[in-house]
Amino acid sequence: MQRMKPDPPEPPRWLPSAVLAAIVLLLLAGWWLFPRFQAYMARQDCIATGHVNCD
Repeated sequence: MQRMKPDPPEPPRWLPSAVLAAIVLLLLAGWWLFPRFQAYMARQDCIATGHVNCD
């Protein structure tokens, strides 16, 4: 006599939406942070070359 294996539980229906929302949030965070990092690096380059008025 063979025992029937129970079906694996289904993932919640909201899971794909949560993953999509997380990806969108990561993209928006990168879009918001990139100019700030770029300005920071430009200021560091200015300071590294010996300039004093880098603002």
